[in-house]
Amino acid sequence: MKLPRTALSIGELDALDHDGAVRFVRALEDYGHRMVWIPEVLGREAFTTAALVLGATGRLIVGNGVARALERVPKSAASAAYDLAAGYPGRYVLGLGVSGAVRERGIGPLPFLREYLDRVDETLARRGKVRVPRVLGAYSEGITRLAAERADGLITFLVTPEHTRWARETVGPDLALSVVQWAVVGRSRGEARELARERLAYYLQLPHQIAKLARLGFTPADLAPPGSDRLVDALVATGTVDQVREQVRRQYEAGATQVALTLAGPLDETKLDAYRALGEEEK
Repeated sequence: MKLPRTALSIGELDALDHDGAVRFVRALEDYGHRMVWIPEVLGREAFTTAALVLGATGRLIVGNGVARALERVPKSAASAAYDLAAGYPGRYVLGLGVSGAVRERGIGPLPFLREYLDRVDETLARRGKVRVPRVLGAYSEGITRLAAERADGLITFLVTPEHTRWARETVGPDLALSVVQWAVVGRSRGEARELARERLAYYLQLPHQIAKLARLGFTPADLAPPGSDRLVDALVATGTVDQVREQVRRQYEAGATQVALTLAGPLDETKLDAYRALGEEEK
């Protein structure tokens, strides 16, 4: 699977209605961006939103980054992904992930996702010959290795270059590795930290995110809401477009094949200017 070297991860869709979402993704395409990942976090359903973005644009590659496996049975996920891949050849990537919440069902994340992929593959085989590229969202060693065995790539989120280096060493040299990198562009350091903390607050309530960050060396004091300066500065690139690009370079050096920027803060003119400037290098 060959993905563009750069992409976006667009959480803004959660706050936009249908027409607003269409205008936004068309603007991103006009700015020159080639691919977007759509997270499934605060309300939008993964596959219908992917269909909306694919239908509203003419060239954007769209990935579910990631669809929550716990939210739907494997047959539903596989059939939706198959239809998107068939309807938009070369423009759709299925991303799947599962959190530690699956333990409430009496099964660990790794065996759950392994069995889930078995059922997905059965449905895809029944549907036909259209190939559905897929990535797994993973932080644990087990699911990271599963991505190397059963997927075309790995996607990670809210991680440092040290984690990216570990992931590359774990999956080997050939697997696609997309890293979702947070950034705040065009604002002062203080304002950037404030905006980053507003978004980080949700994730500092999630046990699996806290456990991941603790494994990366952050202390309980770093992880106590709203997050320490050390935590925010390690996870969020800030400054001008050129300064953000320089910070992103460390993820590539650590082994990422793609970096997907997600811009924190309100969808105002400052953010749109940042999206426009970031898209210029793609043209």
